Amino acid sequence: MKRRALLVCLAASFGALALPAHGQTRVPLVGWIVYGDERAVDQNLKTFREGLRDLGYEEGRNIAVEVFLGQYSRERTERQAAELLARKPAAVVTQGYPLHVIVKMTKTIPIVSWSSGDLVDLGYVKSLAHPGGNVTGVQLMALELVGKRIEILREMLPNLRRVAVIADPGHGGMQREREASQVAADRFGIGVSFHPARDTQELRAALAAVRSAGAEALVLFPDQVTNPNRAEIAAFALQHRLPTVSGWSNYADAGHLVTYGPNLRDSYRRTAHYVDRILKGASPATLPVELPTTVELVLNLKTARALGITVPRSILVRADRVIE
Repeated sequence: MKRRALLVCLAASFGALALPAHGQTRVPLVGWIVYGDERAVDQNLKTFREGLRDLGYEEGRNIAVEVFLGQYSRERTERQAAELLARKPAAVVTQGYPLHVIVKMTKTIPIVSWSSGDLVDLGYVKSLAHPGGNVTGVQLMALELVGKRIEILREMLPNLRRVAVIADPGHGGMQREREASQVAADRFGIGVSFHPARDTQELRAALAAVRSAGAEALVLFPDQVTNPNRAEIAAFALQHRLPTVSGWSNYADAGHLVTYGPNLRDSYRRTAHYVDRILKGASPATLPVELPTTVELVLNLKTARALGITVPRSILVRADRVIE
């Protein structure tokens, strides 16, 4: 689908981008760019727009939001990023691969990120408290949550003895995530095997290796490899009767057993606050990066039943959402 036709479809789905009438001052443009497709945009963009409306913004009157989709292609994402920056947006909202591309293209246009990786490790901010450049936003990675996922898995599976961790080794902060998982596993006497996956091909090799490693459960770090393939991984895990835990609720929605991590809706809504501050004159260099302020435990009870797992009441009563 050509880009013009694609934008027409997006306008119908998400609300048309209103342009200023003749003689009116052009409203500030905010670019929303993602690596994925329309499905990757839908709910997150809707939540962002809700956040803008709550802050008094109305598209076409005092702000314009334009969507750019990478369609899971690095080459297309790079072209989309260049096209977006050529429009001289007041701010860019993004994460993952588009973030990696855009930070190389501009050091002046403000970038608001909702990042699954550690922005300091990635080199995009000097510190969370004092970013010091043109990148700020919400960082979804919080190491204290990583070990908690192992604890929850162990609570559900008291006899658990070995887990496999699948993650992208290039993901910012991954090594510290891995260490936090190992510390939690050691506390319970659980063995850990690590399986790197930099792309979909490596992911499938990692899944095959999981079986030979004797893993009894899977720990998935939410990143640019496992997230778009979460449904495929869930199907594999169910086929081989492997309980899974991850950090984002969309993994549970895709069929994984349990997730514990930041409330994604709240995180995406917070990006609107950053855009608001920037449009009012604040510099990303002085806007501290936020860590998750609300977390949620999401349980897929349907998957638990399929795996023959009796979920402890302690988990059921703590669950913020149960998928039947």
